[in-house]
Amino acid sequence: MRSRTWDTFQRILSALVALPVYFFLIFFDKYYTVGILVLSLIVTLACLYEFYQIASAKGSSTPFVIPGLIAAFAINVIIYMFSFGRVYGFERYLTLFDVRIIFAVFIFLGVIISALHIVLRPLSDGIYALATTVFGIVFIVVPYSHIILMKALPDGIYYIFILHLVIMFNDSFAYFGGVFFGSHKTGFPVSPNKSWEGYFSGMLFSTVIIIFANEAFQIFFDRHLFSLFEAILLGMLLSLLGDIGDLVESAIKRDAEIKDSGTIIPGHGGMWDVFDALIFVFPVFYYYLKLKGV
Repeated sequence: MRSRTWDTFQRILSALVALPVYFFLIFFDKYYTVGILVLSLIVTLACLYEFYQIASAKGSSTPFVIPGLIAAFAINVIIYMFSFGRVYGFERYLTLFDVRIIFAVFIFLGVIISALHIVLRPLSDGIYALATTVFGIVFIVVPYSHIILMKALPDGIYYIFILHLVIMFNDSFAYFGGVFFGSHKTGFPVSPNKSWEGYFSGMLFSTVIIIFANEAFQIFFDRHLFSLFEAILLGMLLSLLGDIGDLVESAIKRDAEIKDSGTIIPGHGGMWDVFDALIFVFPVFYYYLKLKGV
């Protein structure tokens, strides 16, 4: 019990230190809103590096770390230029930073890592090295960098804030719900100790917080984001997507026989341990807003 109390204390202390910095970069609008680019770069590069370390521990052949990180950096810059080019008058450069250029990044990455593998490495396990290099970018970098696209939307800051509220409440109350009420284990091979009570607690409070936040934005900021029915469905959907993102990361870590993706954040583990729930949530929420006409 003492170990669990200390772990909880570390989680809370880390959140008190890191959250102000995280949200400062989200809200920072000076210097062409560069804060959102810096934030996306920090999160995606750190998570991608941790994924590469996990993949290296698992297989006899390792991903191409440096080319992968360079490609991840380029993708973030491309998405930033596409998102804020018209906002800040970069129209003449937009033809160079169309989102379709991301495909070019993947093509060049494929050529480079293939050539490096042929020249520098034995042919055995080449499929593993090439696949994990590209998969990390597709699975982590591209989805999370949608935070840049979302920030560029009208009222984008409100959508980002409400999304983070939902995921934080889902994660926190799933944890505490499981600790205090969890008696029916899910039996999932990837996380056998997780309970249905924990998942239900997370979904319940995620739905409650999005309803209250939606009403608060309308009352205090005159922003009507969602209808009540829409807020309820989104609370449940985002909670489910957050849980899936967490389970996928857990599956990858279990396959590599490690507990945490890193040690950079006390009480939480690595960066990917903290942001795993946002991996699927950002792109799904963003494209929902675009279909909604935002």
